[in-house]
Amino acid sequence: MRNLKTLMIGICVLFILTACNQSDWYDTRDEAIENGLQEEGIGESSTVSIEEYDGETIVLYAQDNSLGVASITESEEGYSWYRSAPNHRFEVTGDLPYTTGSFEVETESGMQVTIFYGEIFDSTIQVNDVASREGLDELTLLGDSKLFYAVFE
Repeated sequence: MRNLKTLMIGICVLFILTACNQSDWYDTRDEAIENGLQEEGIGESSTVSIEEYDGETIVLYAQDNSLGVASITESEEGYSWYRSAPNHRFEVTGDLPYTTGSFEVETESGMQVTIFYGEIFDSTIQVNDVASREGLDELTLLGDSKLFYAVFE
């Protein structure tokens, strides 16, 4: 009976350790991005932007009027998709021309990256207008989604 308990505990520990290390590795960065987007349920028609930042590959994507961010990890095993934060969206009431916010994500290597983002509601405002008003040199518009972002360390 005691050996059976020990065996069962060992099997449970093995399952837990296996579940915690479920990264899928791919031969190329593009394969990791493609499969990561599929895992997230992002269709081919969704807007995706890829940024290289301090040696890290940051993937930003629009999904249901929210901004998602992931990073691509490179190791001896290949390339892997890593997302440490939920998608971000705005729940806006009132008549605002645009709104902004920021959040931090952590890459699998431990690097902290700050994402400044927002959404334009007034069709007469351009993303360059928002950048000027916010005191930024540049903001990137994420396709036709009206979402914009900038990446900071």
